Order: sequence, then C-alpha cells, then structure tokens
Amino acid sequence: MKKLALLLPLLICTSCIVRHPVRNIPLYSANGEANPTLVGHASSTEWFCLWTSGDSSVEQAQKNGGITTVTSITRTTNSFLGIIVHEQITVRGD
Repeated sequence: MKKLALLLPLLICTSCIVRHPVRNIPLYSANGEANPTLVGHASSTEWFCLWTSGDSSVEQAQKNGGITTVTSITRTTNSFLGIIVHEQITVRGD
C-alpha cells in the first residue's frame, strides 16, 4: 500500500509534464496566393493513456473536408491533467 501511495503522485506529475508538439504551417504560399477554400477537421479523445476514441489523422481530416491538395495543417491539443487529452487536426487546402 505504501508503494502505491508513493507511485500515484509520481504518475500524476509525469502526466502533466508530457507535451504534445504543435506544428502550424502558414496559410499563404511564398508567392502570396490567397487562403485555401476548403477546411477539414478530425478529432480524437484519449482517456488515461489507455483508451482512444476517434481518428485525428491528417488523412481523415482531408477526407472529411474533401481536400485533394493540402496547404496547411494545424494541430490543437487540450489536456486535463494528462488524464483526458483531446486532439483536433485542422487541414486547409483545395
């Protein structure tokens, strides 16, 4: 029981330390073309690092938006103490 009491705070603290990288690609190309016309979203939710529901892949967001040429990808991650993690991918393109 003492080992569990020592392990639990450690697990909670390490779940808060985990960071998810975010990569944003500019919406304008180098030659100054306008914003893309289509937007697709995909999301997933993860509980306790054990169970995941949904599909937050770029391919799924592309399919949801009917996009053939990807211009930009935005990844947003929200976490509640590392227990519940919600991730959303937004893909823009034509």
